[in-house]
Parts: sequence; structure tokens; C-alpha cells
Amino acid sequence: MRIGCGLRVRRIDGNEYLYFWHYEREGGRSVRREDYVGPARDTGSRRDATRKLLTYHRRVQQDLVGRIARLERSV
Repeated sequence: MRIGCGLRVRRIDGNEYLYFWHYEREGGRSVRREDYVGPARDTGSRRDATRKLLTYHRRVQQDLVGRIARLERSV
């Protein structure tokens, strides 16, 4: 399992666009995905990107708590 996410700015035709990248499980493998957020300079885009980062980290945190609990029960 790969855990990770981040933000990337892509320059297209002189304009900068913000993308949120993250890993997803697909067919038993981790696959890196990029989701378009919006223009990089837009305040709303940056706010949305921060929400996406927070949501991803919370989901990973919940997953790890569950994994730790299962490991503790098996010991």
C-alpha cells in the first residue's frame, strides 16, 4: 500500500493550474491519480486543495487506526 498525496502546479499555455495527486487502490495495486482543482492563483482553488489534503489524511488516519487495532487483537 502506498500512502501519499500532494499538490502539483501544471503550466499550460502560460497559465498555471492546480492538481491534487494521491494514491488509490486498483486491482490490488496502488495507482497514482491526479484530480484537477482549478486555477493555481485562485483563492477558492487553494482552499479546495487544502480540503482535499485534509480529507485524504483523515481517511489514511482512520485506516491506520483500524489496521493497528487488528494487529493488537492478533498479538
